[in-house]
Amino acid sequence: MTNTFNKEIKSPILEQGQGYIFHAAGGDFKITGSHIEAITETNDTFRTLVAAGKIFNIDESGISFYYDYNAKSSVTKIQEGSVENFDNYLALTEKLSFLEKTAKELRTSYGTGEKSGALKEANNEIKTTKAAINEAKANSLTVRFSYDVNENVYKAGNIEMPIGSEDKLSEVFFAAAYIKYADKKLIEAFQLACENYNSYKVLDFVTEATQGDVTVVTMRAEKNAFVFRVNEATKLASFEKMLSDAAIEYVKEQTGADITEQFKDLLESAAISTSKKLEKINLYKEMLSFLYDQKGRLAEADRNLPDIKAADNLIGSEITRISEEVEALENDTLTIEDGYVDATLKSGVEGIAEDSAIKVDSVEFNQAGKNDILTVFVENKPFRVEKYKINISSEDTV
Repeated sequence: MTNTFNKEIKSPILEQGQGYIFHAAGGDFKITGSHIEAITETNDTFRTLVAAGKIFNIDESGISFYYDYNAKSSVTKIQEGSVENFDNYLALTEKLSFLEKTAKELRTSYGTGEKSGALKEANNEIKTTKAAINEAKANSLTVRFSYDVNENVYKAGNIEMPIGSEDKLSEVFFAAAYIKYADKKLIEAFQLACENYNSYKVLDFVTEATQGDVTVVTMRAEKNAFVFRVNEATKLASFEKMLSDAAIEYVKEQTGADITEQFKDLLESAAISTSKKLEKINLYKEMLSFLYDQKGRLAEADRNLPDIKAADNLIGSEITRISEEVEALENDTLTIEDGYVDATLKSGVEGIAEDSAIKVDSVEFNQAGKNDILTVFVENKPFRVEKYKINISSEDTV
């Protein structure tokens, strides 16, 4: 069974509201701060750019694709020498055009008189060139349509195609007989992709692992992990938020890939937090041991004495309180819902009115600076809001 692992996922990224939309493994997603969600509504431009990314070759030099000149269709595989054949064919057609223009000027100037030797020579050359063109057309001809991002020019083979800001590349290529009419849409998609070249980015927060028909895409938004799984055979897909360690284990189980590196810093942070929690539990247990010992000593004293009775009650209440603290710490298993608390907006922002009820990550809130921007939720929809605009209960702050 074939296994692949890809850390170089490329996608168009377009702004939408307060977030950005992107595409991976057949799914569309939106990232807003520390939150990622699967979406079904995008726009025509984004859909065309996604399709273009699958058809055309996009790299640091620009965008290109191959087109069979004779069959008038795009191709992914080309015959050896077919690109050079097309460039040679273009050179011959340009030569023929020049010769025919020259012959016309000679006929106009000299007719068929004694100075018509040059005309005869031109006609012979025209005949030879036409034969060479027919021979060239009998071979495989492949056009390499390209866009050079550094020079901002379009090319058909080696020929630069001057395009004005309002010109349609499809009309230019069709008029030059490079493409058939039905492929105008293809060239329109090519031109749109070229005009939006800078929207194509390598998604450095995404990894893709595949085993057989199953592909698992793991995405990271700040400290959060999101996992998209799709089965190409059944077309069934799922998307969910996971803890980083759970995401690592899930990808390993589904595809055999190890994505630990993607969340290494979070795992180290979690290990430190766990260590601190265990230290706190041990301290509380030592305190309980001491309190039980003191309670045992008080049991030997006269309980009718007011001071002894008060001390016993105080120790008993402390034992109850600390025991509850230990139980809470020992049963503290994080879930993807934990940590979000109720809050309100001190002042309105785009999409949310003043005094609106929101959900905010209390840990993120406490660690953020006054002017930092946080991800909050209103009815499960993410928004980006400055910390100083958020009103949170004092019980939820440090």
